[in-house]
Amino acid sequence: MCGEVSPAALGSEVQISGWVQAVRMDKFIILRDRTGLCQVNVSDEEHKDITKLSNESVVTLVGKVVMRPEGQENPSMGESGKVEIELRQVLDVSEAADQLPIQQNHHILPKEEIRMQYRYLDLRRKHLQDIMKFRSDFVMKMREFLTSSGFLDIETPTLFRRTPGGAKEFIVPTRIQDRYYSLVQSPQQFKQLLMVGGLDRYFQIARCYRDEGGKPDRQPEFTQVDIEMSFADRETILELTEQLIASAWPHQLNIPLPRLKYQEVMQKYGSDKPDLRYDNEIQLVTECFKASNFPILDNNLGTNDNIAGLIMFESNDKNNSKLVKKVGEESKKSLKDHTEYYSSAELKIISPVVVKDGQIVNNAVLKKCAPAVKEALEAKLSCADGIGFLVFGPQDFVMPVLGKQRTLLAKDIYKDLEQRDQKMFWVIDFPMFLYEEGVLESAHHPFTAPHPEDYHLLRINPLKCRSLHYDLVLNGQEIGGGSVRIHNSADQKYVLQEILGADISELSHLIQALEMGCPPHAGIALGLDRLIAILTGANSIRDVIAFPKSAEGKDLMAGAPAQITDQQKEMYFIKS
Repeated sequence: MCGEVSPAALGSEVQISGWVQAVRMDKFIILRDRTGLCQVNVSDEEHKDITKLSNESVVTLVGKVVMRPEGQENPSMGESGKVEIELRQVLDVSEAADQLPIQQNHHILPKEEIRMQYRYLDLRRKHLQDIMKFRSDFVMKMREFLTSSGFLDIETPTLFRRTPGGAKEFIVPTRIQDRYYSLVQSPQQFKQLLMVGGLDRYFQIARCYRDEGGKPDRQPEFTQVDIEMSFADRETILELTEQLIASAWPHQLNIPLPRLKYQEVMQKYGSDKPDLRYDNEIQLVTECFKASNFPILDNNLGTNDNIAGLIMFESNDKNNSKLVKKVGEESKKSLKDHTEYYSSAELKIISPVVVKDGQIVNNAVLKKCAPAVKEALEAKLSCADGIGFLVFGPQDFVMPVLGKQRTLLAKDIYKDLEQRDQKMFWVIDFPMFLYEEGVLESAHHPFTAPHPEDYHLLRINPLKCRSLHYDLVLNGQEIGGGSVRIHNSADQKYVLQEILGADISELSHLIQALEMGCPPHAGIALGLDRLIAILTGANSIRDVIAFPKSAEGKDLMAGAPAQITDQQKEMYFIKS
């Protein structure tokens, strides 16, 4: 390999293959492969034509390893920079076209659309090749840990049937009229059925599919490290996962990891996956607005769970006002059903806060309030100069909004965020059910077991029932999630039918299996793409997937999704 040529091979005849990185002085060819670079000296006139090859041509050569002349070494090439190969024989040439759409020049990086269209050229970049090697090594270490711990690597089907709830699924037509497959969102049901089958320790590097829009951390198809274990409780899975991750982590990982409760992180940070690389916590300041003389506040605060919350960041930047405006605009794009300032009778107010010399300046809401309100709020401030947001409204509106603002502000204020120590922890004691757009949904998925302390609430007040779901969070991103599963058929039927109103005929195979001697079991799925992206500092999971989809879910290289012929439509009973 190019990067393996070194003084240790001095005097040896070697065969070398690679891509032409550059040609110098019509005499020297720099060859490249994923291990590094080496220089070939073409001194023989018989082989001079090879110096006319365009960059990115592929050659296989035979030559003798000699030391470079003194003073002509290239330390940036490592050991191979101390030597060169005197060309003796050309075995093969695969010439590249001139002016390729992507040149291997780390100073010039084409737009992402071009890089995805010619992904095979983009993959020649050392940065991407290093990421692919890191990913391969990381996965191999995980495999070794799990197999040495008695887990079996078992493949489960990709083609399945539609399942109720959860993310949208890709539908696959068949040659049987009115019958369709569905691509699995995850191997969830299969791994539970493996537990019923007595295969008590399962894992899989599983490909999963969701028909959702693309984001920097989301793809229509993605990979997860999927694990399930019989006779395991929550703590067993948490400890196993910590040991698994520690076995592959690039540096020492301090375990056990902290366990934070859902209610705690929501109250402090407004998110169930907070970034703890910075300390800024949400302050509840409802009491400061007693007798504010601002009717919309006086008439609403303290009623129907309406509260006032504040998030602040220390900053003495002269552009604080511009920064608040920028963050506020970013929030509007991602937050639904909020009202800016006080333009609505309904209490939903988001108000930017700028602090200078310990005083809040030019705040639109406080100008409408009695002076004592401003004084009380200033007494709560943790910084003399800073920026932040005041948010008023129902608690389930205020906390997520403040959590979002906390994240956006941190990205703009803490320029050293990516250099800070990573913060990984567990979030536990999630609610079992939540209202989503007026409909009762499972907070995790409908196979999650209730918390033993709240089991009595399952049939009388399910919204108050906690679950045995757990999430693993790293630097403000969820990198894994799992739960102890329901292994009782009656409980599973009740959750699906009575609480969620699902059609259990679509899950009859699972219900039936639970009646045939199902062990207690639990599991977890780790988002491999997202985890590798964080560890390698990638801006998007597209940088850690060999052949990713675009933000719109398209394969720009091959032009997928693509049209099919009328004949094919007839074959699969697809009407135009």
